[in-house]
Amino acid sequence: TLYNIVQRKEDYVGTIFQSTPLNIQFRRALVGERWNAWMHLVRRLIDVQLSNQPDLMHWKLARNGVFTVKSFYMDLINSGPISRSLHIWKVKVP
Repeated sequence: TLYNIVQRKEDYVGTIFQSTPLNIQFRRALVGERWNAWMHLVRRLIDVQLSNQPDLMHWKLARNGVFTVKSFYMDLINSGPISRSLHIWKVKVP
């Protein structure tokens, strides 16, 4: 993965994206799939606007934005049949 070959693993995404060109160095050359993975990551992050505001959690399945088992259950039963082979039953939720 890209994280394994980056020079400074303690850097934050915000620090790296503050400069142009991006302030990041890798221990190895990015070629082939690593180059593609890097470009994919940059394309996904280029439009992200970072701020110093605290993060907020908002549960989209409830009008008030708060997670409830009921909202999760209602979404499950309203989304159609669920295959028994899905791993959803092993997922840990808050």
